[in-house]
Amino acid sequence: MTFSVSRDHGIFEWAGKNLSSLFCQPMRVLDRNMWRMVYDIFRFNACARRILHETSGSHMSIGEYLKREGYSEAFRDNYLVPMTAAIWSTPPDKCALDFPAQTLIRFMSNHNLLQILNKPAWLTLRGGSRIYVQKIISSLPPAQLHLSSPVRAVSTFPTTAPFQQTSKTTTHEVSLQLANGKTEVFDHVILACHADAALEILRWGGPTGGLTEEEQKILGMFSFSRNEVMLHSDVTLMPKKRAAWSCWNYLTFSGVDQETGNRKANVDKVALTYWMNDLQHLAEEGYGPILVTLNPPFDPAPAKVVAKFKYDHPVIDSQAVQAQDLMASIQNIRGIGYAGAWLKYGFHEDGFTSGLRAALALQEHAPIGDAIRPPFQVRNAEYYPVVNVFLASSFEVLEGTGVRAAAGFALGLLLDIIGALLLTLLRVIPISIISQRGN
Repeated sequence: MTFSVSRDHGIFEWAGKNLSSLFCQPMRVLDRNMWRMVYDIFRFNACARRILHETSGSHMSIGEYLKREGYSEAFRDNYLVPMTAAIWSTPPDKCALDFPAQTLIRFMSNHNLLQILNKPAWLTLRGGSRIYVQKIISSLPPAQLHLSSPVRAVSTFPTTAPFQQTSKTTTHEVSLQLANGKTEVFDHVILACHADAALEILRWGGPTGGLTEEEQKILGMFSFSRNEVMLHSDVTLMPKKRAAWSCWNYLTFSGVDQETGNRKANVDKVALTYWMNDLQHLAEEGYGPILVTLNPPFDPAPAKVVAKFKYDHPVIDSQAVQAQDLMASIQNIRGIGYAGAWLKYGFHEDGFTSGLRAALALQEHAPIGDAIRPPFQVRNAEYYPVVNVFLASSFEVLEGTGVRAAAGFALGLLLDIIGALLLTLLRVIPISIISQRGN
């Protein structure tokens, strides 16, 4: 996966594919902030995993971590904030600096985003994610599959049936009231929907068997952001420099903080264009540019718009992470389970994992032959990555001894001098050419 940032209609651009895309704007070679950003990216990738082994860092936000470690504004505003906002499809003000540092760094480590060299290629399903959805649906018994049957309310009541009697659960029957007025009763129900939708469904269950105080508290801690998505072919919603075109292209604008009056590098809106030709290996020669833009900062040309959609995406902030830890107290209690990508990082894999766990919680209670069981063993994939101690220590020495600061000052001064000389030459050369032509 490649990533780019384009700010203020292309005034500032960079991409991480290679050296030429990093400096797709040649003048940035003389920008000391670009070199500091590059240094901090390498330093962050080498050192960030250390916080995963800190007990004192469990409640630290990424903003606090960056301040503690002395990372630059260029790294924060031009790399980490855009990357975080793009990954979670969430405005920078909602997810960036208040994001739990350990959660963000663990995610980046698990997805190989902290690799300095030999970064793995990300794989995609041919035909898109709908392929695995269709595959799952096709394996379900048609008589047990009820499409276009919205559930309006869920409520529970005690029963003497011997289902789900474990040390953690009580025995209940669960009543589903459908939008068409029908009522269905089950031993157990999994609400595989967003937390706010589950909250609303349980609330409609009534004061006796519906929403409990604990469910209200925990599910209410999750929030979601509404995103507009457009499928189109308008390349004005891509970086101006073709060399910067990447799989993910973050589009932003600088603005003014309404509270402080200070300039801020990124407005509080996430805008991102996915280059589907590159992501899904669709030849541009045959199909033209195929682009999907999340929350376009300006409307693409109407003739180039193919379709529009709206999606809600979970906001994985400190409150959501806290709520995820509390979910065990309501999960599979009174015959109700929960599944959804919002129970982890918000991605397809997280939705699959949560659904698998919800199903496996019922496996021992389902009679043989009455349930579809996974043809594989399920293992926990959580792990704590190993820190490259030598590399991390090397960066710490550079920081602690002041070598980086001194070298950065010297390099910055040199770049400023070279830049000033080039500007002088650019002013003189056109005048000389004009004078010669005049003679």
